[in-house]
Amino acid sequence: MIVSELAALYSFNRWANHRLLDAAGELSHEELTRDLKSSNPSVLATLLHIFWSEWVWFRRWNGESPKQKDLPGADLRDAAATGARWHELEIEQQQFIGDLRDEDLVRRVRYENFAGQTWEYSLQHVMQHVVNHSSYHRGQVVTMLRQLGHKPPSTDLLIYLDEQGQK
Repeated sequence: MIVSELAALYSFNRWANHRLLDAAGELSHEELTRDLKSSNPSVLATLLHIFWSEWVWFRRWNGESPKQKDLPGADLRDAAATGARWHELEIEQQQFIGDLRDEDLVRRVRYENFAGQTWEYSLQHVMQHVVNHSSYHRGQVVTMLRQLGHKPPSTDLLIYLDEQGQK
């Protein structure tokens, strides 16, 4: 993989996250926070989990090992506030990716997880992991939106490519 491919993957990731944030913005507060008995209880909790995970991994890319299990200073009670905070992270991600060179992708990222275990992977693999993790949980949000009686947006990569004219 080369940096331009990772940049494209993160562009897709932003697009898909925005689509779900927009859909969540159409929900009532009760719908947004209703416990739907998933791995994260509600649409909002799942979106916050995706955002928080992207935030943690971004810190790990930069040599940190965050220990808090909640976003510092986060009081994100709706899709708009979550989206605004997420936008700040996206800017940081884009700057980070813009500064990368292909040879940086083999750099080892060593971190300590929340259980105190030390892990190490290539930067390329942890960056790919972030998008995969986000996609997994976006699928859960899609299911939750259906359970709430809403039609979810498509977050499929091929739809993204079609919309970008990259067939």
